[in-house]
Amino acid sequence: MAVIATKKSTQSITKPKSKPVKQQQEMVIRSRFVRQPPDKIRLLCRLIKGKKITDALNILQFAHKAAAKPLILVIKEAKARGKENIEQEFFIKSLAIDEGPKLKRRRIIHRGRATTILKRMSHITIVLSDNVNPPTTRGMQSKTRNPKQITNKQNPKLRK
Repeated sequence: MAVIATKKSTQSITKPKSKPVKQQQEMVIRSRFVRQPPDKIRLLCRLIKGKKITDALNILQFAHKAAAKPLILVIKEAKARGKENIEQEFFIKSLAIDEGPKLKRRRIIHRGRATTILKRMSHITIVLSDNVNPPTTRGMQSKTRNPKQITNKQNPKLRK
């Protein structure tokens, strides 16, 4: 049987003191079955993403769109819930406007025919955070040409 000797160190190991990490607070608010088409609500979402709640409400109140009304109601509800939890300003971290069910109606047209009218609904999901990261710019890549892309000038077979 082998004995393994271990040496006890006389130095005490201390961890460096780190700053206390502040927990990021997030809140999710959902509104379902809103009687507005999702594409009309999405037009306003770009305006308010990354803004403070008060700034977003000001922007939506002066937007001349009918889809601003359900967004205002959801943000006001979020503001009320946020005041219950903590007294600080929240930012809109992300917005998701999903498509809900469709009400299908019929409209009579000429010669005894009928067409379908779709009355679309939306599901609105807003994520609020107490600190915000700047929103990513999707689709804003540089407009440099791909080196493998062949144009008509470079390939004589493509010219006419």
